[in-house]
Amino acid sequence: MNDMHLKALDEFCANAKDAFSKIGSADLEKCVSALRSARKIFVFGVGHSGMFGRVLSMKLNHVGLEAYTAFDEINPPFARGDLLVAISQSGETETVLTLARKAKKLEGKVLGVLSNPDSTLGKLSDALLNVKKVSETAEFPCLGSIGDKKNQNFLGMLFAFNIYVLFYVLVFMLARELGESADSIDRRHANLQ
Repeated sequence: MNDMHLKALDEFCANAKDAFSKIGSADLEKCVSALRSARKIFVFGVGHSGMFGRVLSMKLNHVGLEAYTAFDEINPPFARGDLLVAISQSGETETVLTLARKAKKLEGKVLGVLSNPDSTLGKLSDALLNVKKVSETAEFPCLGSIGDKKNQNFLGMLFAFNIYVLFYVLVFMLARELGESADSIDRRHANLQ
């Protein structure tokens, strides 16, 4: 149990490094372009994906984009020119697919964030961020105490860590392209709490 926190961090980082090495700059730039060109952005995922999707929605607002988390009561309607960021590790989460289909029907676009580009969500998406969930070479002696490469909870945890970091990368890229500064971002940060 000694230094378990450091061992866990090493395992998360080794897995993320392998996953990120499979993502090209052009893929990230396509995602940034899709986000920038959208009139409004709606973000949705279930479970881990939904939790970190909320973070993405918040950070997109901080850099000056108009972003919402799907199913919030105060959302405006989804319309032509809007973008749904649909997050599903498997690309087969039924609720996510239902929203993706509806977004397309409403003449919007879908940015799929997933681990399986050949999935139903991959085929529905106009742009993809294909995030490998688990490294073939990384070892997980610490994290493996809650599962292994065949357990959904384990894979969801690794996917969630990867998308959390990648969402911030997208925000960094957007901030640079939009000419945002730390001060302009801070001015949009919540201050009532």
